[in-house]
Amino acid sequence: MISTYQPPAALLQAFGFTRYSAPPRQARFSRPSERGQETIVLYDDDEITLLETVDRQLLYSFQGRLASEAEFRVLLRQVNWPAEVLPGPG
Repeated sequence: MISTYQPPAALLQAFGFTRYSAPPRQARFSRPSERGQETIVLYDDDEITLLETVDRQLLYSFQGRLASEAEFRVLLRQVNWPAEVLPGPG
């Protein structure tokens, strides 16, 4: 069996994503970008979707499975999304 990875909610929130309501068997996280909105959808079957919208048009979409956090961070960098933990208050 192939090992898959989904980023935990705490990591996505540390990257500035906010959790939003989603249909059953999904978790949806979004954050504003310089040009629009970045969204990550996690599915119960270990699939992940990345979507970027600019002016209400889909600019980028990825759907698949990831093997590790390192692969997730590489994917974010490839699509030019920040992959760093945001500084906390104080």
